[in-house]
Amino acid sequence: MTIRFGGVVAVNKMEIDVRPGEIVGLIGPNGAGKTTFVNAISGTYIPAEGSIRWHDEEIVGRSPSYLARIGVGRTFQNVASLNDLTVLDIVKVGRSVRKPSGGLRQFFFGNRRQDNDLTDKFLEPLGLADHRDSPLQVLSYGHRKAVDIARALAGEPDLLLLDEPVAGVAPAEAFALAGFVKRIRDQLGCAVVMVEHKMDVVMSTCDRIVVMAAGAKIFEGSGAGVQSDPEVRRVYLGDA
Repeated sequence: MTIRFGGVVAVNKMEIDVRPGEIVGLIGPNGAGKTTFVNAISGTYIPAEGSIRWHDEEIVGRSPSYLARIGVGRTFQNVASLNDLTVLDIVKVGRSVRKPSGGLRQFFFGNRRQDNDLTDKFLEPLGLADHRDSPLQVLSYGHRKAVDIARALAGEPDLLLLDEPVAGVAPAEAFALAGFVKRIRDQLGCAVVMVEHKMDVVMSTCDRIVVMAAGAKIFEGSGAGVQSDPEVRRVYLGDA
């Protein structure tokens, strides 16, 4: 995959395979192209070259809404765009993406059984049940990040793209969020690509790690391998 903005190449010949039930960590220095790569997979950007296939379907050029309907879900670094909605309504929006008509009907007119099911499945494990009727804007930053994960998971994705899901979150909250992602992965059997800088979370959560630098892949392998690779240490981890 190659992504250009004008004459500038942001991602160059980046390739990754993700299997169902696997959590792949995508790490690298700031500006490496990690979020740009995720934006291409989720339909926000269209690559200048290359192929993106999911379930044997070519998805380059498909809209984000179409990709959501076929099971490609994602979180975002900035979660402020839904500030005026309640926590439960945000999760219901996430649920609606796989079945837009029925989901939206239930969103506008309410469904107590569905509301309780979403609360039990996605809000309670994240410590959000008591906040389900609160607008997003009154929550702490850590809770907002948790709501965004709950929204993405409520669509029961087959491929979940997590863009720095625990950035700026306290260590205890970060490990709790990562643990929840692993439990849901086990329940849904979905593939997960997680962009993250917190290496302790990456090492404890991911089955495999891919490292990007200057828009290209420079390493792919185990956590032990990434820590000992000299090029990864040079461009990202350092010698400490």
